[in-house]
Amino acid sequence: MAALVKKYRIGKNRLAQGLRKGFTLTDSGELRTSGDGTRHLLYLGSLDGVERDFEWGRLAFEAELGRDMTLGVRAFASNETKFVRKGELTQIEDFLLDETVEEEIKAVFFNTAGCREAAGVTDLLLSGLSGRYLWIAVEVLGEGEAVLKNFRVYSLEDNFFNSFPEVYRTNGDFFRRYLSIFNVMYADFQEKIDGLDRYLDLDTAPASLLPVFAHWLGLELDGNFLEERQLRLLLKNAFSLISAKGTRKAIVGVVRVLTDAPVYVIERQSSRGEEAPYDFTVLLQCDPDERLYSSLQFLIGQFKPLRSRVSLVFLGSCGRLDSFACLDLNATVSQPEAGRADQGAALNGLVCLT
Repeated sequence: MAALVKKYRIGKNRLAQGLRKGFTLTDSGELRTSGDGTRHLLYLGSLDGVERDFEWGRLAFEAELGRDMTLGVRAFASNETKFVRKGELTQIEDFLLDETVEEEIKAVFFNTAGCREAAGVTDLLLSGLSGRYLWIAVEVLGEGEAVLKNFRVYSLEDNFFNSFPEVYRTNGDFFRRYLSIFNVMYADFQEKIDGLDRYLDLDTAPASLLPVFAHWLGLELDGNFLEERQLRLLLKNAFSLISAKGTRKAIVGVVRVLTDAPVYVIERQSSRGEEAPYDFTVLLQCDPDERLYSSLQFLIGQFKPLRSRVSLVFLGSCGRLDSFACLDLNATVSQPEAGRADQGAALNGLVCLT
């Protein structure tokens, strides 16, 4: 026999199989109102609790609603998957997911089946609903933008109620419902504790935590000049970059965080006619970008040698000659292009710039 459901997370695939009216399903598994009409509906296919008379405990999800929007939730459970409609056996699933059936008829069916319903809540206790299969409907009314996400259903786990002597559990429906409030809080705390590992995983950690991790590593990221993707990439490579701090490898690695353009690092350059053994130049084969220039200067400054100075040169689409190139008498450039000289370049003799 299959294991009983303890927690059923309703993901993108199940949402895609349900009936959605006025909702758009995103790649991340969120439901967003499409903006058409003032009534947005969601009917989910049945959730299977595996055994007959399975006791359902709680439905929870997250919702962000517009100012003038209201939310309604319905749920009912049954051991059967069919019911009699117009003298014929009809699959409950086919009936609820049929978009040609009017919503008022479905609402009557939910009420007849003894549904649990509530308005304006995203956390609905299902205690008292028993049956192998569970059906859920969500309705959002009003104009505006709304987002529904992170749907999950829990089985009935009375950790508190069952710990009391039997005399308290006899005919204790009110007592059970009262303790269920604290049981839900306990379950939420336990779920957060069980999911703590995702907060330390650089692929799943919330974006708001990434600057904290960077601070732990001694990285300065003031100004939010890094996109979330770039910041995650920097943190993933932080150990190797910090270990190689002050070397060509670290400089190239930092540049790779911000751009995929080809990069060349030229160490030891002449400055004002004197040797500057600690200075170096970073050549980027891409068009000039002021934002990228500032970001690279700030980030490279944290990984370069202490006494060094860095020059950033964007090569763009201009022509380039290496250190062994020689232009003889009457040499010409067939296609004139913009030239660029970085700090420290010297032009001697007769020079003509056009």
